[in-house]
Amino acid sequence: MGPGDRGLVTLKALDILRKSQAVFEPVSAKGRQSVAGQMARDLIPGLKTIPVLFPMTGSDQELRSAVRASLSSSKPLWEGASMAAMPVIGDSTLYATVHVLHQELSSMADVELKLIPGISAHSAAAALLGRFIGMREQVFSVVPGSAGPERVIQVLKSCQCAALYKPSALGDKLPLVVSASGPWDKLARVHRVGLEGEWAVEGEGAMEPTDDYLAVMLLWR
Repeated sequence: MGPGDRGLVTLKALDILRKSQAVFEPVSAKGRQSVAGQMARDLIPGLKTIPVLFPMTGSDQELRSAVRASLSSSKPLWEGASMAAMPVIGDSTLYATVHVLHQELSSMADVELKLIPGISAHSAAAALLGRFIGMREQVFSVVPGSAGPERVIQVLKSCQCAALYKPSALGDKLPLVVSASGPWDKLARVHRVGLEGEWAVEGEGAMEPTDDYLAVMLLWR
């Protein structure tokens, strides 16, 4: 569904959602709605979704158990569907929880996976800032803050520009990670890119710790 801006949702994604007999909606807690699910309903009037719980606890075991339980309890709603889909924010191939849905669904039914590309958060962030990333012979890296300080530093040291996803996972170690992997010519951190209330901070302020899970940081040498 792209970064959250309705104007960036692809025609292919909308076509697939309209044709699907079952549409799963990833939710972080029971009774909640997702940004991707709400966008899909807004763009396709009358669309019904099947909530699938994706708890944001950091535990892979808890995540898979919750997804499996959601699929089992909702099986009468999707069993027999010739086509099913799940809208996600960003790009379906990058840090997207849809891979967990596919694995658990495949254990219950014969499933053929087809991924519809979207627009990643780092691409949307760079466009918002009006800056290019990964030009000519430059090495561009993508790394999640959840990989841990040492691994993130190692990856950042090996490239000329980078996108740091989930900088919130580094907590108060974010300034140290950025400094230890530098020097950097430009720094920027974009929050809620593509969504209502998006904002960005550039320069040294981008190094400050954040608890915003939807933030992405861009770094250039």
